[in-house]
Amino acid sequence: MDSDVFSEQELTCSICLDLFSQPVSTPCGHNFCQGCIGGYWASSSVCSCPLCKRVFEERPELSINRVFAHIAQKYKEMQYGGPPQAKPRQKAAMTGASLSEGEQILCDVCSGMKRKAVSSCLTCTASYCEIHVLPHQQTSFYASHRLLDPHEALRGRTCQEHGRLLEVYCRTDQKCICAICVLEEHRTHTTVSVQTERASKQRLLGRTELDLQTCIDNRNAQLTEMKRKLHALQSYSQAELSEVEQLLSDVTHSVHRIRTELVGGIEERREAVIGRGQSIVSQLESKLAQLQERRGRLEVQAVSDDHIGFLQSFEEANSPLQDSDMDLREVEEMTLRFSLGDVKAALGEIRERLDDIRAGEVHYRHSEDVTLNPTSAYPFLILSDDRKQLKRGEKLQFYRNSPQRFDVWSCALAKEGYESGRHYWEVKVGENKDWKLGVVRESAQRKGLFDMTPAIGYYALWWSGNHLRALTAPPLAKVKVTGHLRRIGVYLDCEEGQVIFYNAKTGSELYSFAAEFSEKMFPLFGTGDKEIPLVLMSPFLSVPE
Repeated sequence: MDSDVFSEQELTCSICLDLFSQPVSTPCGHNFCQGCIGGYWASSSVCSCPLCKRVFEERPELSINRVFAHIAQKYKEMQYGGPPQAKPRQKAAMTGASLSEGEQILCDVCSGMKRKAVSSCLTCTASYCEIHVLPHQQTSFYASHRLLDPHEALRGRTCQEHGRLLEVYCRTDQKCICAICVLEEHRTHTTVSVQTERASKQRLLGRTELDLQTCIDNRNAQLTEMKRKLHALQSYSQAELSEVEQLLSDVTHSVHRIRTELVGGIEERREAVIGRGQSIVSQLESKLAQLQERRGRLEVQAVSDDHIGFLQSFEEANSPLQDSDMDLREVEEMTLRFSLGDVKAALGEIRERLDDIRAGEVHYRHSEDVTLNPTSAYPFLILSDDRKQLKRGEKLQFYRNSPQRFDVWSCALAKEGYESGRHYWEVKVGENKDWKLGVVRESAQRKGLFDMTPAIGYYALWWSGNHLRALTAPPLAKVKVTGHLRRIGVYLDCEEGQVIFYNAKTGSELYSFAAEFSEKMFPLFGTGDKEIPLVLMSPFLSVPE
């Protein structure tokens, strides 16, 4: 074929300005390289001809013009001699495999005979020879473009099907594709250049980065605040620890001083009295030995046959005894008495106060002086004159009706009510077979038959049939009891909203209620036993079990 039949301009793609490679014809009759027109349409929002600007409603299906491709190939052979050189982005597609390390990658800018590429730009998605890479190395505009070895740049960035560089992004499938993929399976998809998609996602990444920075700033602020709090807590706990240790050290020192003074004083007085007593014992033993010796001589003389010797020693043997009553008086005066009643009472009170401190809290266990209120008592209850005992009677005891009086439940309230603070009182239940103890709100129902539950203001325990139950919403909660209950302690904390019941003898907790107390609370006492009364313990009063 004569090379003058076609000029090189007629066989040149108007997009890449190089000889046609796999040329295709658009519906308007213009020819372009398959990869060039695919890349052009991929980066354009409107599918149109690059030359005549004719707009197509959708990307047309294009096939390679085999005749025109053959003409372009023959022209290359005749014009440049030897077989035609494939474009770098097509070479892998022609061989059917990815580029290996030994294969050359050619410059994308050179026309005609192409030189070997020495660098590839990830931003421009192109490879350059030593001449065409100079703008990237010498111009400040390209300073931010990253240059890599051509093989390294194309590794993982070429299409597995067509072997071309992934220079298009399909937004429909959310993946990178090559320019030929745009004309085939992604023909109807929305596509843009990888640079455009990178810029779009870069902006999203910028917003994400701002969100991350905001989160980092918030976390740093939280971290700083937490470290500050931890430091404050550490300082506070260390100060409290030091103060408590100092107080405990002072208490230990005081106990040691009291022990030294008391024990030392007792031992000193004991040693003095015992020493004096031992001295008297020695004197008495010596005199007793003398008397026994004289008695022995008298016994010898009494049985002696020597009349003259008997008469000569009679005066000495019969001389008056020199024993005196002084020794007897000293024995009677040998007493040891310590006036430690007040000291022991004070130490006992201190011990009780120390026993109140458990688990880092003060649980007040000193009984308050609680007395019964007759106007609230069930009519058949018998109250003692001092208002400290109650039991069930056979006959009516109170005839005058009162809005405060229980008329069905065999119960009574205390005179004393509490709106604030912590309070503790004890009740001796002994062998009583049916009793109720607890607290009740001032406004709680008292008339008629009703369930005593926290919902209506009753917080109490009930002992009956050898079982202890908490008066909760049915079914009643069973309370496990170890040993015999003889004395019950009731602890009321108005601020914390707690009612705690104790076995006063062992100090063990039986049951507790938690609630908010918004009004005055009164101690509650109830019994159905006609023989064994409930006894309200007075402060510091010890009742035998």
